[in-house]
Amino acid sequence: MFRLACSILGRSDEAQDMMQDVAERVLRKQEGLQEVENIDAFLTRSVRNACIDRLRRRRDTTPKIPEVPDEKSPEGWSDRQLVHKALARLPEKQRLAVHLKDIEGYSGKEIARILETDEANVRTILSRGRRALREIIEKEIGYGI
Repeated sequence: MFRLACSILGRSDEAQDMMQDVAERVLRKQEGLQEVENIDAFLTRSVRNACIDRLRRRRDTTPKIPEVPDEKSPEGWSDRQLVHKALARLPEKQRLAVHLKDIEGYSGKEIARILETDEANVRTILSRGRRALREIIEKEIGYGI
């Protein structure tokens, strides 16, 4: 969940603060957790929602994703920086779905619960997100030019 928070917020210090806030809220409402069917999906959705709330509060003052080094050409970027930059350009649902599936290893069913949609829609979101990610990366490295 911490990696998810870092991915959404772009800053590990802010992700740590947000994770602590979520943990505190969950501990205060322990009685209600017994009614939760899938605790992993509930906690992941809680982290996602808290991150989005935090982004809305800081929208005007702080960039959402940290900048990639000021190098003019992508050849100097590591693969991780290139993927991070490309992920940052995806729409939120696609970025979240790709992160949960390909980085965190969640199943389609779990992602559907987190995104509050059905599995068929998750497959569509993942397909479109991966295609967009591939196109962004190809464009960045000048593939096919």
